[in-house]
Amino acid sequence: MSQLQDQINFNDVDVAPEYIKRACDEQPKDILQEFPKLNFNPNLHILLIGLPKIKEEMKPKLITALKGFLKKNNFIQFQEIDLNNYGYAVLSYENEDQAQQAVEQISNQNFDAKHQLLAFTQKQINHINQTSEYIPITLKSRQQLLAFHKDARSALTIIQEKTKLSLKWLNSLEKKLEDNITEMKLPTYDKLQWSPLGQYLVLFTENEFSLYGAQDLELLHKFEHKKVNELLFSPDEQYVISYDGLQQFIIWNIREERQLRQIVQQQSSINHFKFKRDSKLLAFQTQDEIQIYEAPEFYQKNQLNLKAVGVKQIEWVPQTNYLAVVCYGKDIKTQIFLHDYNKHIDIKWRNIAFEIDSIQIFVHTYGKWVATLIKKKQKNKVFATTLQVGNLSKMDPFEIDEHTVNEDVENIFAELNTGKFALSYREKDKQQKPTSQFTFHLYSVQEDIKKGIKLCQLGEQKGKDTNELLWASNGNYFAMVNKTKNSPDQGKVEFGQISKKNEQPIIEITKSTNHFYMSHAQWDPTGTYFITMSDLWHSVNIWSAIGEQLVKDTITKVTDIHWRNKPIHLLSFKEEQELQNNHKQFIKKYEAEDDKILNKAKYDKEQKKKEMYNQFTQYLNEKRKIYNDTKEIRKKLLGWDEEDQNIYVQYKKIIKEEVVNL
Repeated sequence: MSQLQDQINFNDVDVAPEYIKRACDEQPKDILQEFPKLNFNPNLHILLIGLPKIKEEMKPKLITALKGFLKKNNFIQFQEIDLNNYGYAVLSYENEDQAQQAVEQISNQNFDAKHQLLAFTQKQINHINQTSEYIPITLKSRQQLLAFHKDARSALTIIQEKTKLSLKWLNSLEKKLEDNITEMKLPTYDKLQWSPLGQYLVLFTENEFSLYGAQDLELLHKFEHKKVNELLFSPDEQYVISYDGLQQFIIWNIREERQLRQIVQQQSSINHFKFKRDSKLLAFQTQDEIQIYEAPEFYQKNQLNLKAVGVKQIEWVPQTNYLAVVCYGKDIKTQIFLHDYNKHIDIKWRNIAFEIDSIQIFVHTYGKWVATLIKKKQKNKVFATTLQVGNLSKMDPFEIDEHTVNEDVENIFAELNTGKFALSYREKDKQQKPTSQFTFHLYSVQEDIKKGIKLCQLGEQKGKDTNELLWASNGNYFAMVNKTKNSPDQGKVEFGQISKKNEQPIIEITKSTNHFYMSHAQWDPTGTYFITMSDLWHSVNIWSAIGEQLVKDTITKVTDIHWRNKPIHLLSFKEEQELQNNHKQFIKKYEAEDDKILNKAKYDKEQKKKEMYNQFTQYLNEKRKIYNDTKEIRKKLLGWDEEDQNIYVQYKKIIKEEVVNL
């Protein structure tokens, strides 16, 4: 190669300088012709990228398609456009506000199945072009994020003055809270919550939300979204939807910190989005349609979209291909059905021939049944409430069991892991006026291999001063509470459990107590412990499932308190039956193990006290020896022996009283 290089010599080739200059000028001229020619004014223009690459003759059709896309989504229309063949365009608007709003509307929208749009103002472009130090995304493995699950203890988050966070472990045997993370300073925030799996602690501010996680709760991810106030995590916590409370929804990939899609929909809520259990599909409930989006990019699957006039609620049924749908409204046919997305068929619920006020739908955690709560009305007044449960293993015809309460039920409290329901309504006096007392009807969904699904009434709780019932995640325990501010019954708590008598489930109230000015009440994720808090008195109580007080504490300026979420492990039907049938043996076994732990802790504590006592005694003896050794010196200095009792003189004062007659 070196010989070839020596043989080739261009020095003899005579090229005119004018030719070289002209060629250099023409090359960039041709390149510049491919870019938009508008004078880019940062106040009026935006840069749009991500459009399809087209030939020159297709530009008019693409401009028409872009206008139609903006009109369909109710986005602001541009005044002028300059478009090239490589998917870039410059759009001009009437004023700066319109340009800024257009960027927010268009960014991350899917123009079609293959093209996603991005829009930028000049200010954003300048910011991108600035050279700054690259800060990589902090990625933690799933094992690191879920490391705390290995510890069987329940974790408690305590917030003080909205600036200090501490994470505590509950030591139920010694009845105290132990430090996990002693104290962590928080930035100013509006709201705080845990993700469903407990991987992330979320802090909301006015224009962004931040995710903290791993062992030391370090800052992992930050996402910008103006006025964000609600989040919905996917079941695997790989994706999250943020909502501003008005009309803007943004779907994010958490680990990539990437915005996947933006949806603008007025008169909607975060509850209109439902992730499938495997996080591969996302259903969105609009006014008369159900839209389906597919991970990982969440493009809309138009072929799966479903027309549903008057749709009010949707729920995926776990471990199936069904989507449960409820439709009703004025001049709209009331419908409850299950839509099979694989076979594209609908399985209808029982016909509803009466006038209804509202319908709610509930789905079993493991997809064995679907329940509905139907409020019936007549002359615009609710006169009865029906709870129905449909067996998903017998759907031809649909096997449904139901129970009706002839009252206007105010609230329903559901525990969907084990199938427990509680309906509550206000009691009435002799004049049929509502009182402050409540009645609770408790139900359990029983499974039988031969009889199928059955809705069993557990019993009633009448004349209660509590107005809310909270189920433990295992379904065996519950707590009735009253947190209503300024109510004379605020702070009342009643603990109960579902036990068996003659093989029949019954309700047993295990404890009635009070936590004055209670403002917060919550079961821990395992359903073993119950916490109550008063933000007025800064007091915190932790109870066992049956109402035994484990911890009573006052925490200075406590403003919020949360159990850290974690996935629960439910016993199988056989394991639960074995536990119920042999509960006395289990109690003896684990009480003995607890005693060993407690005795060891007690022994260690006594040994420590004994060691401290010996150290203190040794200290006193050393000081006594020094005191005795300096006795003669003190006698010389004082002139007497301070320990000789004979040198001290005692004086006795006698008070004599006389009565003087006046």
